Amino acid sequence: MTASSPDRTLAPTDGTETFDPASVDAWAALRALGHRMLDDMLDLQSSLTHRPAWQELPPLARRLFDEPAPIDGIGADAAYALFRSHIVPYGNGNWHPRFFGWVQGQGTPLAMLAEMLAAGMNPHLAGFNQAPPLVERQVVGWLATLMGIPGAGGLLVTGGTAANTHALGVARYAAVRARGGNVRHDGLQQWPDGPTAKPLVFYGSVETHGWARKAAEWLGLGDRAFQRVPVNADYQMDLAALRRMLERDRAQGLDPFCVMGTAGTVNTGATDDLRAIAQLCREESLWFHVDGAFGALAALAPSVRDQVAGLEQADSVAFDLHKWGAMPFECACVLVRDETVNHDAFRSTATYLAETSRGVSAGGAYFADRGLDLTRGFKALKVWMQLQADGVAKLGRIIDQNVRQAREFADAVTAHASLELLAPAPLNVVCFRYRTHAVDEADLNALNEELLLRLQERGIAVPSSTRLGGRFALRLAHVNHRTTDDDMALVLSAGVEIGDELAAKQRAALPSSRGAL
Repeated sequence: MTASSPDRTLAPTDGTETFDPASVDAWAALRALGHRMLDDMLDLQSSLTHRPAWQELPPLARRLFDEPAPIDGIGADAAYALFRSHIVPYGNGNWHPRFFGWVQGQGTPLAMLAEMLAAGMNPHLAGFNQAPPLVERQVVGWLATLMGIPGAGGLLVTGGTAANTHALGVARYAAVRARGGNVRHDGLQQWPDGPTAKPLVFYGSVETHGWARKAAEWLGLGDRAFQRVPVNADYQMDLAALRRMLERDRAQGLDPFCVMGTAGTVNTGATDDLRAIAQLCREESLWFHVDGAFGALAALAPSVRDQVAGLEQADSVAFDLHKWGAMPFECACVLVRDETVNHDAFRSTATYLAETSRGVSAGGAYFADRGLDLTRGFKALKVWMQLQADGVAKLGRIIDQNVRQAREFADAVTAHASLELLAPAPLNVVCFRYRTHAVDEADLNALNEELLLRLQERGIAVPSSTRLGGRFALRLAHVNHRTTDDDMALVLSAGVEIGDELAAKQRAALPSSRGAL
């Protein structure tokens, strides 16, 4: 080695391997690739309005995903080239300004960068003496205060199903403990030396999201334990029916323990009367849980926070920050009013996780003692950075903006002779269809399903769908911070145009091909 040709190799010479670049030049090449990745993603996000809302992966491109695992790698540049050509153009479109499917958020550029920082630091969020769990504890504390439950405990989890199931698990633990049992030791099994227990049952409206059935099965309660309560004309839980069901079930030897209200139902965006449910639960000594998957965050928006009044009286609340909170997947929050009962429901005493008075283990496995997961990623950083940068008030204004746009869209549907609103639109979900009196209901369903598919396949917009009273509805669920008023107008006009095309085709069809599109 000479002064003019320094040894730039950083890799060890003892035969060991690492995934880090092996030389100064290799680090420089990765740095350049990283800058290109960042520039490309920001370029894409800043130009989404000029791109299709969705496009299908071509059959030839799909072949890539049938290939066997590579034995020898192709290098980072080539791998990134495959991402650019085969993956990034063919997502489901949820980052686009005209995406309204299901209730999927868009993410933000800053949160994307925070995800990179979190992955780069790669901390283990079981707890311990480090800054990242302090970030999560602060974020949870902020959210508890914003939901009107200061001092509540909780943590960040993957999504609404995990958050709601966590809360129901804590409610089950508290109910069994109040009855003198120990569900952590005995489960829900009937042991020969144990007391006979009545079957536990819980309640939610027929509009409750599908997580409730999964949770009932997973927690060992069984789907029979989930009592579905009818709804009124506004798709809210019928409280008179709930009272009758409680009386009936107790008379039949069942043991009610929890009622779940919904803030923003998945089908129509309806919110149950949370204040009334809270009062009923106090009277009946029942756990009051709120599934606020997207609707709970309406508490931050001046124009609609009254719609979720009563949320602050809940024993537990679950909501997704990757919905109306605009965060990238995955990021949901579960809050439990009684922090002690949450801890008792999950605490662990493993010696290898024992707390020490100093060092890395000081503070113990705080989050592992409050939830199912031991290994947890740094979900809180993106929330923390976004709120630090933009504040809660801006998020509230965007929620207000979405609600205004959804209501104006619903008004335009009502005013249009060829469109029909199929459910009230009190929050941010608009269920509608194209309507023509020339065909019957079955053909209208087929027409509207085809209308939905053409909106998606032409790259115009991505609503999703549901059925209300047997009628196929286009479902516009609006949690999109990128949507402009022009985007909303385009969806409406394109829907009418495609509906007119399909209606004309139906009218021209022979009776023998009735319903064909």
